[in-house]
Amino acid sequence: MDTVMQRRRTYLLMECMPKLGLLMHGYNSDCFHFGSQSEGTTTPGLQSDIDFLFCNNNGNIMREWEDWQGGMFNYLLFHDETTPPQQFLLLKVRPDTPELEVCLVDDVHVRKDSGQVMLSSKRWKQEIESIVKNTDEVTNSGPSMSWVTNWDIVHAVQIRKPLPEILHWRDRCRDKHWPPVQLLEAARIAPCFLVPAGNPDSVYKSEEWRLSPNLIERMLMFSFNIRQIKCYIGLKLNETIIVC
Repeated sequence: MDTVMQRRRTYLLMECMPKLGLLMHGYNSDCFHFGSQSEGTTTPGLQSDIDFLFCNNNGNIMREWEDWQGGMFNYLLFHDETTPPQQFLLLKVRPDTPELEVCLVDDVHVRKDSGQVMLSSKRWKQEIESIVKNTDEVTNSGPSMSWVTNWDIVHAVQIRKPLPEILHWRDRCRDKHWPPVQLLEAARIAPCFLVPAGNPDSVYKSEEWRLSPNLIERMLMFSFNIRQIKCYIGLKLNETIIVC
């Protein structure tokens, strides 16, 4: 267990270094390490990648019109009966008034059939890739873009208010032996992320963003005791053997 805890502390400290570097250059961003490397649940032979999530905090993701903030990049979270589960659209909102944008301001935005302007996850990812490609070769895998060997790097947007999906999960877990009450309360206020990945069967697959509650998943993993960790690693090893 000492090795697991030391590994977790190391990766939590590693999160601070790029964030401080970005702050020194005037960028308001958050950086996170997720996955088995940072959880301390990887073993020799698994060849686990290092999962890194970068989040720019200059945007404001709104659930309701009351969440609008002047002078920021505001987007209204949109989900209806035609949107696949865990998938969302981001409708562009004007920076000077809480009204939907009607003009295409740049190439990363597209217009819906209804005339609403939304942020395209595909074009947003391509925009970042074009910047990185000036100096490095980029490898794409799902929502991640990597220009560092053995790293999966995801650029995401952050949702600071609790979503109904998370509140529903928390309510289902109440009065259970696990997770503990303190973890459920922390999960209620923990921010979630939207990563640039659409449902392949969706009409708006190039515009959709997928919900990713990575911080809550990390809290759940960090709550495991050593027996649960060993069981989890054993299941992963067994899955690897079956696949091979």
